[in-house]
Amino acid sequence: MHDETQSIQQNEAGCLDEGISETFAQAAADTAQKMRILVADSNSTIRKLLRHGLANEDYEIIEAGDGNEALKLAMQRPEPHAILIDAGISGINGLEVVRRLKSDMQYRTIPVIVMTSSDANEDINEAVEAGADEFLSKPISRGELKVRIRSITRMHRGNSEMIGAESVALSLARAVSSKDGYSSGHVEQVANVAVEFGKLLGMDSAELKMLRYGAILHNVGKIAIPDSILEKTGPLTPRERALFHQHPRVGCDICGPLQPLRPVLPIIRHHKEHFDGTGYPDGLRGDAIPLKAQVVGIVDVYSALTNDRPFRRAKTNAEAVEILRDRAFKGMHDPELISKFCDMIGELSSEPENQTDRCDTEGELTPVPSVESVSV
Repeated sequence: MHDETQSIQQNEAGCLDEGISETFAQAAADTAQKMRILVADSNSTIRKLLRHGLANEDYEIIEAGDGNEALKLAMQRPEPHAILIDAGISGINGLEVVRRLKSDMQYRTIPVIVMTSSDANEDINEAVEAGADEFLSKPISRGELKVRIRSITRMHRGNSEMIGAESVALSLARAVSSKDGYSSGHVEQVANVAVEFGKLLGMDSAELKMLRYGAILHNVGKIAIPDSILEKTGPLTPRERALFHQHPRVGCDICGPLQPLRPVLPIIRHHKEHFDGTGYPDGLRGDAIPLKAQVVGIVDVYSALTNDRPFRRAKTNAEAVEILRDRAFKGMHDPELISKFCDMIGELSSEPENQTDRCDTEGELTPVPSVESVSV
């Protein structure tokens, strides 16, 4: 069955969209490229000393002799990965260069080290207020210079990777949401509800951040599932069902190359697991299912129930709560988590009643709300 499933994935789903593959390739290339450092000082001797101080560090050094040139080079493509600028540089002074860069959304993530001629607190405070990420007092030792540049280039790489990962993640998630028949705001809705539930469960800010990313990306593997399966209103064949059940694995394959997203891989992989071990893809049960994956799994079901789909109208909050409690009773979710979640949404305004027939992802037509009618 495993070999057959792999064959189905290869032959029917095919490779990931070429544009997505190119995005990941570019992300990898950006991470691997030589770091460019902009050194800006009116004194050519100091620029030469700084260049020599960074020798053998595999950096590409670009130089500016005044603030105007520094600002121009900072805004050119390709952008520098870090900037080392003298506070009193001629032309536009260094602090004004920093202010302008930090006030521009496109350049504000470039780390900047401001060099000053004194270590007086007022000078340091002025540099910090301008937006400097680090500061160095002249004269600068080679050892301190190397340590600060290494630290700040790591900061840039982290910023760039996270921004790139966020952009790719949201673009993919919205594409999948549309492909799966949801409205444009569905991705944000799932993420927001998951975060609120995470807060209720006592998660800290770092955990909530990963929970949000996981909620955004949980269904990203569906981009490799043929539309004929996602849009099908009749029963899925065994082959179609086997392929559909692979989307959590495919989602991990998609997000794995992006380092900042690796902490969310357990959410993507395990959000379809059931508390009694009947879920997929790994058949985990109970507390072996990561908590964040359980949270996203619950919110995923709730969102599917309360959103219009191509094959059925949305259910009311009351209907959704009834179905979620029924699913917990039948072993699909942790009863304690379901109880807390239902309490959280219990006061939400009920949406218009809908008594029309409904059809789930597995294709079984059901005339009334029931655990089998959930489309996820």
